[in-house]
Amino acid sequence: MSLSSGLEDAHSPTWHRWPGEGAVRGGLSVWLCRDAEPDAAAAIAICRDCLSDEELARMTRFRFPALRQQFAIAHGFVRHVLSLFHPQVAPRDWRFDTGAQGKPEVATGLPRVGFNLSHATGLVALAVAYDETGVFSGDPVGVDVEQATRNIGPGIARRYFAPEEVTDLEALPEPEQRDRFFALWSLKESYIKATGYGLSMPLDSFSFAFDAPGCVSFRRHPDRLPPEFATDHFTPVFWQTMLSSPAGERHSLALCTGAGTLQDDAITVFETVPGRAVRRLDPVWDRRPAET
Repeated sequence: MSLSSGLEDAHSPTWHRWPGEGAVRGGLSVWLCRDAEPDAAAAIAICRDCLSDEELARMTRFRFPALRQQFAIAHGFVRHVLSLFHPQVAPRDWRFDTGAQGKPEVATGLPRVGFNLSHATGLVALAVAYDETGVFSGDPVGVDVEQATRNIGPGIARRYFAPEEVTDLEALPEPEQRDRFFALWSLKESYIKATGYGLSMPLDSFSFAFDAPGCVSFRRHPDRLPPEFATDHFTPVFWQTMLSSPAGERHSLALCTGAGTLQDDAITVFETVPGRAVRRLDPVWDRRPAET
């Protein structure tokens, strides 16, 4: 099968026809799709055909064709991947509700699968938490992807990041600051998406540090956290990496779930063309949870 590499070099893993070999298993998995690749464009119709009427209406409200294409792929992508775990449910038959904090979830009456979706220009990321009962240890999951080649407005870090993060960021050599900025941004987004609070949670009320090579550590700052954000029941751990494409595009990918839920090697990462092809990427993470 002739497909663009997207995330890997000449030694990349082999593509398999959808759903691939051994792609579905219990645990936590991350599914990636390059939505601007020629092969991904060929999957637009497959994804669009399984969208609900409400999703189709939302898609048509986007002014620019590229945004309509990304919406179709991202939301059809979710449906096709969930059907890999529960093939008795056709992609078009999945329904979704909004949780207590506004986080999308599978509707009542359908098999339970934890998931979280993120997309940025050029890349869609989906995290799926699943075991034989459809529940992944009760822990939330959040994933975020950020286009790391886009322009950064002046003062953004000081406005949104914790003071500790700003100090560490500005101490780096200038060539390293861009990657650190987007690593922090994607990590923060993965956390507020896992909790379900989104941007209503102050981004300076928690911080990340990169003290040990290849590790990321997390700290809450209760004095900056309004009392309505009850998150003490959730002890998060994080993974983060930078993904590069042959065209020079770069994305920061971050994943958040509960501490003690799984070991690093239990996370599987797949690159896909929805409904057409899939391959496993291993290894992929630059930073993993720091030992405590």
